[in-house]
Amino acid sequence: MMFMRKVCCFLLCCVFEASVARRTEEAETLEKIESARCVSRCLTLHITQITALFKHLQNDHVLDWCEDHRRCSQCLQPCKELWETRRALSPKTCEHHECVTSAEFLRSLRSQKQGDCPPPQRASGFAAACVESCAVDRECSGIKKCCSNSCGHTCQSPANLYRGVPLKPRRDISFSEDQNGHLKVTWMSKFNVSVEPVLYVLQRRWNHGIHPSEDDASAWQTVLMTMEDRSVLKDIRPHRWYQFRVSAVNSQGTRGFTTPSKHFFSIRDPFPPETPQNAKTGNQTVHPDGTVSVLVLWEAPRESDLVVHHYKVTWNTRGTPPTSQSRAGRVTDGDVTEMELQGLQPNTHYTAQIQAISYWGQNRLKSSRAHLSFITAAATTSSNGNVHLSGEFSNEIPISHSSPSILRLEAAAPHYHDNQLQVKVFWKSRIPGNQKDSSSYILRWYPEVCAHNVTKGEKTATVQGTHFVITGLLFACKYRVAVKAITGQEQRSEVMTSVTTPLCSALMGRRKKPAACARDERHPQVKKALQRPEKLAASFQPVNDSVQAMFSWQVSPESAGQTPITGFQLSWVKVSRSSTNGTLISQTHILPPDQLSLTVDALQPESVYRVQVQVLSEAGHGPSVSKTLYTPHVNGTLL
Repeated sequence: MMFMRKVCCFLLCCVFEASVARRTEEAETLEKIESARCVSRCLTLHITQITALFKHLQNDHVLDWCEDHRRCSQCLQPCKELWETRRALSPKTCEHHECVTSAEFLRSLRSQKQGDCPPPQRASGFAAACVESCAVDRECSGIKKCCSNSCGHTCQSPANLYRGVPLKPRRDISFSEDQNGHLKVTWMSKFNVSVEPVLYVLQRRWNHGIHPSEDDASAWQTVLMTMEDRSVLKDIRPHRWYQFRVSAVNSQGTRGFTTPSKHFFSIRDPFPPETPQNAKTGNQTVHPDGTVSVLVLWEAPRESDLVVHHYKVTWNTRGTPPTSQSRAGRVTDGDVTEMELQGLQPNTHYTAQIQAISYWGQNRLKSSRAHLSFITAAATTSSNGNVHLSGEFSNEIPISHSSPSILRLEAAAPHYHDNQLQVKVFWKSRIPGNQKDSSSYILRWYPEVCAHNVTKGEKTATVQGTHFVITGLLFACKYRVAVKAITGQEQRSEVMTSVTTPLCSALMGRRKKPAACARDERHPQVKKALQRPEKLAASFQPVNDSVQAMFSWQVSPESAGQTPITGFQLSWVKVSRSSTNGTLISQTHILPPDQLSLTVDALQPESVYRVQVQVLSEAGHGPSVSKTLYTPHVNGTLL
């Protein structure tokens, strides 16, 4: 019973929130319509001058003229205030008569709905009851008005609801997108029965996902008001399904919005995210080993085409080239906008850079870097040997110079030498520069992840000194390296870093003997033949305004000694005349070895796609087959 009560309460809350959101959306739309009616009234008052100056009245130059004309601009003031701020301007705040009459017109729209009250003698049924069921129009639902029936006031359907009101535009709205992602939206007006200037109010809504969905769409948002039957929108974002609707308005009112248009999906590539904002430092902490941690905070970029996947933060001491002593951290959650920089030196000037990273298909999009400069706190030692921040008390453990701790661990670039991949790592201890460091250190390293899923255990070395060359590394792996000092029976805490080794082909391509790459990196199973994908085919099915495709393929016959197939990689990319190999955005699916087909939705009709199927095995990528395909028209038959 308690569970059912909670479920009922939850559903009631959802219904209430949806109802509030719908009323808010309707109220905002009504305000935009009222503002457009106000503008039409101002233009009508100056129609004589406008017709003398302009051959065609339905263009936005008329609005520009009104804003530059003294009396017309005064009339527009309350209209613009309502449109931009959703606040009705009081006639008392107006300085000119034109402004006062315009504000009073808007006030009358708030109290009186469109249309006229019918003659009292025509009231019938409940509408003819001798009761005072309403006082003003807004107390009546829908389009009904509060009207007299000779012995009371009731909500009645209006007469002359659309007298003098312009006809709705035709329901067909067309779209045209240029290479810059600017969308031209065009609608066709019916014969204009209005003698007054007509304003068009354009609205849109959108949803994310691979399919258009009205259920998951946002609320209707008013985009603009114009006198023309077209508009160019420069804020269309990729990877969204848009719908539009338009309403024709004059001072007499409107017949409502057109039915929602067909969905539009932008084909342009997204722009990189904008620069993170307002970077600053937070708390600083001095640790027992004398190092300093600094909390760096920033604000997410303004709305971008894509969500931020993660942030990349780099820092180095001021005046040091970023490539020599820089560190990098990575906040994998794009919602996290802070990072603690650890192992910093006290009383040192640092510079940090924050960069937002988004992904589009297989391409990584980077923002410009936000820069931040700061000075770490100074660590001082009191008379009893305690380390503390300057000006702040601390009871942290004193630093033992006979038991050195490590300030930082760094790695040089991996290089190929003596037929093996190796990297030099080095660290800095707190031993003064004029003293020799004879301490022992334990260095350990292991691969966290490799491109070829090769597993390899952890290795260790005992080192005297502050550097070591790690040999026998694997290509295309990310290694974790850790070092800690040993003094007698005591072991200090570890300091860690990461080393990413390059692809074999990338490194060996610059050498005179690239054959070494194949001997060193190749998995033993690669020498065995792999089955090949073949007979790649596709069938198409129109779905709504897009195309659904089913890609299928076969595999060559299996023979003895062949490497087992672990899966398939299916990739497809839309090819356009304006695209180059560097700008094509592909989509990829990894499939199990027993799946020889895949259904793909939301392909664009009458377009060219390049599809590729590639074999995967424990050794990596194998043979592939590709094909260029043409999607049909949405009204065409199956291919």
